[in-house]
Amino acid sequence: MKISDLKLIIGSIFLTILASGCVTISTQPSMRQTYGIYHIVERGQTLYRISKSYNVDINQVMRLNKIIDPTQIDIGQRIFIPGVRLPVPIEPYKSIPREAIKKLVGLKSSSSDWHYITLHHSATHEGNAVTFDRNHRSRRMGGLFYHFVIGNGTLSGDGEIEVGWRWKKQEAVNRPADIQICLVGNFNEEKASRSQHDALIKLVSVLREQYGISMQNIRRHKDIEGKATECPGESFPFNSIIAELKKNR
Repeated sequence: MKISDLKLIIGSIFLTILASGCVTISTQPSMRQTYGIYHIVERGQTLYRISKSYNVDINQVMRLNKIIDPTQIDIGQRIFIPGVRLPVPIEPYKSIPREAIKKLVGLKSSSSDWHYITLHHSATHEGNAVTFDRNHRSRRMGGLFYHFVIGNGTLSGDGEIEVGWRWKKQEAVNRPADIQICLVGNFNEEKASRSQHDALIKLVSVLREQYGISMQNIRRHKDIEGKATECPGESFPFNSIIAELKKNR
């Protein structure tokens, strides 16, 4: 038998085996990445917390693992973490205490006169103050519309309160004396997390105490006259929030 014929036979056998699924092909997320580890997702962990704990950009982790929605990861899922040699403990985001929220809000400014609190949802499944600021600038809104953003565990902690630059400058948006609070999520399709709910209760309580805002002036975006919007969504727990605020007075 000629050598060329032998090579042809061997090649045919290899292709047959490959087509039958007997050969395992490496699924390493990136050929360029020289090293990394696989993290096994445990209960209560989010992609944001995992990425932050390993000090790796969440967008890179999503790209390498072909994750489209960072909120959709499962317990037991293997996630490749690039540039890491050893696993690290993943600390869940801890609910912020009321005293810490008081520090975030800061002392009452003598020049500020806030009388309303308007509640929003982002109408997105993910996001944080930085991404919303970028989006609002691209829409010529002058930057982040909201004074406070409460995360859902995607690009910030679940229940994490981010303070917008407008609050730091004590600057109203398009309605004078109106504090804007946004919860990340689309509450026409999903529900706010318990951590978001608790953080909102604490934040609104502190703001009411600080500025003497009445219960009647806490409202949803869609409650404002002339606003044709569903914001903050059908599943937003407005009634339970108001009931809890009244109970905690």
